Amino acid sequence: MRTIIVSGTSGSGKSSALNQLEDLGYYCVDNLPIALVSFLIEHFSQQSSATHKGLAICIDIRTEYAGVTDFRDYLKTLREGLELQLIFFDATSQALSKRFNETRRKHPLSKDGRSLSEAIAAERELLEPLASAADLIIDTSEMSPYQQRELVTERVDAADTNSLSIQVQSFGFKKGAPVDADIVLDMRMLANPHWEPELRASTGQAPGVIEFLESHDQTHEVAKDLIDMLIRWVPMYKASQRAYLSIAIGCTGGKHRSVYMTERVGKALAEQFSSVTVLHRDMPRS
Repeated sequence: MRTIIVSGTSGSGKSSALNQLEDLGYYCVDNLPIALVSFLIEHFSQQSSATHKGLAICIDIRTEYAGVTDFRDYLKTLREGLELQLIFFDATSQALSKRFNETRRKHPLSKDGRSLSEAIAAERELLEPLASAADLIIDTSEMSPYQQRELVTERVDAADTNSLSIQVQSFGFKKGAPVDADIVLDMRMLANPHWEPELRASTGQAPGVIEFLESHDQTHEVAKDLIDMLIRWVPMYKASQRAYLSIAIGCTGGKHRSVYMTERVGKALAEQFSSVTVLHRDMPRS
């Protein structure tokens, strides 16, 4: 039976992810003491797989947090002979602070006079061993709850097919590169449609922007190099037993060049591999 460990920073969307996994047919347990993890996994490994699609367990700072930092070594033991993946949810400190202020909930580490920003920083440090051991990191800073649920469905369902789940994502460097990216590519060397007044309000999906970018030989040269490289690299990632691969393609604002190249690369990869999704983090939505 497939087992997913869900972890991450408080306020990053773990509860929403666990709810979505339950909707997908997983038996979900939140805030389980670490000492009981092996017992629960053993119990479910003896059950019929017809009842549930898998097991999902949330392990975070609420779970005897003094021992969370040792959980990475425990994971190595759990992975032996078990189909187990660790998905780590995170967001920028600014996004987390905004969410706590909006919901007026107390951070689990906000005590003994510790401020919210100090609590967020302390939690991030304590959870670093889990973040570094994660099979997939999902940055929810710019995502709505609906987008979070949709992404969990896409990535988990793709991994269920025993194929490498590939995400190609556009972004703007002015908002920072995605923390969940395995490969980051920079398109700021390409001609910028932003400086064409009639194209400024459009995105990289608009015919006018596409025509502008494709009128430059450099665009085709860069696209060919990237696609050829990724087609060679993806099988190597899959051979290393990876379940997830995140490719981030950036430009200055995440509106024109990165969107165009993400669409082009995503289409090319989808022709070669079975589980490819395309996401535009910073592209304006109509």
